[in-house]
Amino acid sequence: MPPEPSRRLAPGARWLWRAQGLMATVAALIVAGVLQSSAPGGAAWMLLPLLVLAVGVGVVPELRWSRWRYEVRDEEIDLRHGTLRITRTLVPMLRVQHVDTTQGPIDQALGLATVVVHTAAGATTIPALEEAHAGRLRDHIATLARTADEL
Repeated sequence: MPPEPSRRLAPGARWLWRAQGLMATVAALIVAGVLQSSAPGGAAWMLLPLLVLAVGVGVVPELRWSRWRYEVRDEEIDLRHGTLRITRTLVPMLRVQHVDTTQGPIDQALGLATVVVHTAAGATTIPALEEAHAGRLRDHIATLARTADEL
């Protein structure tokens, strides 16, 4: 097995995931409001958004960012990620069909982009990269995939 990947995502990834955690907190507030009025234990349900806020904004983004690594090699893309459970994925360059970048509204505001690598088996992403780096990485992977296909 190849060595562990060493490249990190942009530090702004933590802010992206914090913003997503805030959106989850809003959803938890809505659920807690409904449960407070209809379920036993009423006011205790209001602790749910506080828990979601603490975990989704404080803990999860830091843990995700500290564990996310990637490496693009001539013959493969190596990804290691996870919050509680670590997943390691190797995508052979021979299997890459096309590569693109995407940006949601929060990504755009933070100057981030996601590289999406498409294979016959589906799509694999490298999220939250600095926008310029994501473009260069997309082009590099496309070149490596073309070269691998010619061999």
